[in-house]
Amino acid sequence: MAKNKRDIDLDVKKKALEETAARLFMTCGYEATSMSRIAQELGVTPNTLYWYYASKDELLVGVLNRLLSDSLKQLPPIMGSSPKEQISWALQEFEQSRALVNTVHGKLSQSALIRDWHERFHRALESAVVHTLKAKGISTEQARILATVATFLVEGLLAHPHTEKQRDDILEWFGQNALPDPA
Repeated sequence: MAKNKRDIDLDVKKKALEETAARLFMTCGYEATSMSRIAQELGVTPNTLYWYYASKDELLVGVLNRLLSDSLKQLPPIMGSSPKEQISWALQEFEQSRALVNTVHGKLSQSALIRDWHERFHRALESAVVHTLKAKGISTEQARILATVATFLVEGLLAHPHTEKQRDDILEWFGQNALPDPA
């Protein structure tokens, strides 16, 4: 079914709202960014934001979904790369929104909405990694373990300070040791 003008306007407005919120959340911090501040940046009243999102946490989920969607559009070319290159790509993508990654992890115990989004994100990510690894001939059990390790690897590198050399050494090790040698 074709979208009508109202649907298109809604999409455009949500996109502007999510982009503004993302910028403020990443530059000022989630806790320091009020809905009023976002509304002020957009030139609307704070109540207007609540037409789109019932809460700031719900807006954060909208921002996360938009950023994830934008990243997934770039995914097909990376799929033929080595595991090291794929994890490196994921790190670069998430590095751009490190503040939001930290916000999500900080709110897991405080917000059921954020916790639910995080759990669904992990399941989807791990499922995609398992699917990719199985296509390379890796057993389901081994693929599940590797998907979990890769997820923890990415989150660990995002959450903890490290040098570029340390990151490269870890990715190199993972690429060499995580997957069996091709037959």
